Amino acid sequence: MPTVKHYARALGLALSLLLLTDSPAWSQEGHEHHEMEEERDDAPEPEESPESPAEEAEEDPDDVESYQGEEPALPEGMTLDEVLESAEQPPPEDFPDAMHDDAIRAFLLFDQLEYRYDLGDAPDQIGTEISGYVGGDYNRLWLKGEGETSWQGPVGLEGESEIDVLYGRLISPFWTVQIGAQYTNTWAENAYEDIWSGALALQGLAPGMFEVDASLYLTENLNLLADLEAEYDLRITQRLVLQPRAELNFAAQDIPERGIGIGLSQALVDLRLRYEFLREVAPYIGLRYQGLIGATADFAEASGEGASRFFILGGVRFALY
Repeated sequence: MPTVKHYARALGLALSLLLLTDSPAWSQEGHEHHEMEEERDDAPEPEESPESPAEEAEEDPDDVESYQGEEPALPEGMTLDEVLESAEQPPPEDFPDAMHDDAIRAFLLFDQLEYRYDLGDAPDQIGTEISGYVGGDYNRLWLKGEGETSWQGPVGLEGESEIDVLYGRLISPFWTVQIGAQYTNTWAENAYEDIWSGALALQGLAPGMFEVDASLYLTENLNLLADLEAEYDLRITQRLVLQPRAELNFAAQDIPERGIGIGLSQALVDLRLRYEFLREVAPYIGLRYQGLIGATADFAEASGEGASRFFILGGVRFALY
């Protein structure tokens, strides 16, 4: 009859057999684990991964965000106070201009090329006025001229013209002082007279966008004359422009041979309405009042001429450049 000892020995034998049966499996798993470790050791080392976006941003000089918080470097050998003090100083005299914009340019404006119909008994006129320059922003050679021609019956062809040739120097952003000479001539059917004068002028843009041209003339006969012109462009639309214009002539003495009296001698008031098909070309219509004043009116009346005239006019304004 089996005893307890027999049962204990049988249980121990069964456990031994079970351990012997499982030992190859444990041994195989360990072998595979060992092979995987060997393969991992033999595998080539991975290449270095590309830099992260953050690292790339730090190296990109155009990436402003990566430089936030960084202070710009000071010039070598200078403190911040020295840099700020240097920035407040004017540039040295030999410092080059920031822009080379003083190029040579040329411009010619036929401001008036018109037919003037006299509302009285006096002859009609063909009138012209031109202005132009060649030069840079600061120094220019100016040309100014105006003239008128008329004809009627026995009077025939007669007229007068003025040409100014001037050197102009820009003295402020909107004003130019000019100096030069003027040639004036008058002609009739069988007569021709001319005179030279020294000229000094101030031309520019007054506050309110008024274009002003003031001239002083000393003739070869030592007569002193002065002209003052002002005009304004009132834009009704981008192309339709109303231009009032006034001109006053003065004399410092009587000049009977030219029919000019002392003081304010003549006043011209024009009103022109032009339409700019192009900025360079604009036909216009208008009105003109011409009045002789003071001693000049007396000279005209003494010679049988009227002291005042009214015109209806039409013409074209164009520019060349």
